[in-house]
Amino acid sequence: MSVEITLTLPNGLVEHAQYFGKATKRSVEEVLIDTLEILWPTVEDLPTRDMYPAIASLTDKEILALANMKMDKSQNRRLGHLQAKGKETSLTEAERFELLALLQIYRLGQLRKSEALTEAIHRGLQGPHWPSL
Repeated sequence: MSVEITLTLPNGLVEHAQYFGKATKRSVEEVLIDTLEILWPTVEDLPTRDMYPAIASLTDKEILALANMKMDKSQNRRLGHLQAKGKETSLTEAERFELLALLQIYRLGQLRKSEALTEAIHRGLQGPHWPSL
């Protein structure tokens, strides 16, 4: 299924997509669709329940472990390095792709962690933590 959407994109992004499209003999639309599919998987492409079981089906111990989960140290260091480098100088195309991939890993991890925190509170395994003012 496809849905037509009209977007207003920055000139630089369009020029980059046009350049890449010309180099690969594809339309700008195809380049943008492929890029979005790489960076943001569709619902159909999400991992199966075997890989990521439903939060509610996890044991209390698994819920608490997931709620306290942190990004892999080497990935976190690399993410920080790329973010810092990107602020100081420009990143190469490979570094930009790596940064986007690491940000996606981080976002998915945070989503899973927040679901586990909600379940932990629901089960009474821990109370809600409110920031102190």
